[in-house]
Amino acid sequence: MASVIILIGVPASGKSSLAEKMMRASNQNNQIQTKLISPDRIRASLYGSAATQGDWAEIWEQIQQEFTNAAKSQQSVIYDATNYKREYRKNIIYLAKENGFKPITGIWLNVPLWICLSRNETRDRVVPDDIVVDMYRTLSYTPPTLSEGFDRILFRDEKLDNEWID
Repeated sequence: MASVIILIGVPASGKSSLAEKMMRASNQNNQIQTKLISPDRIRASLYGSAATQGDWAEIWEQIQQEFTNAAKSQQSVIYDATNYKREYRKNIIYLAKENGFKPITGIWLNVPLWICLSRNETRDRVVPDDIVVDMYRTLSYTPPTLSEGFDRILFRDEKLDNEWID
């Protein structure tokens, strides 16, 4: 059965790097085909740049279509977005369930704010510091929980020497 991994973390926490590593590992191990769905990639496709925020309704429609297509072709999905608000996580979990994906795993890259801000300075697409700080605070106050609909949540906490916590 096709599964979904929902990445969670503020900008520069390492979500896209992790997604790319997971995609390479999936393809090398001849596992079920995996599709990477990312609002940034959709923005780049629709508007020519991932930095262009664009019309969220149009982006969401594309996300829904990509989930539906992945489900029809029995592809697992890695969803690469900040998902820093509980509402965002619940919406994507609902979409995954609606399309029959199981299990639904959340991976929270719980990286210290100072590391994200430092990494952000060296990115091609720098997110303003105040936005990163706001996202970090929101995610800290409303961390992902199983009650949101996840079957499993993994935490990557760099303060704990890069250990995965289940």
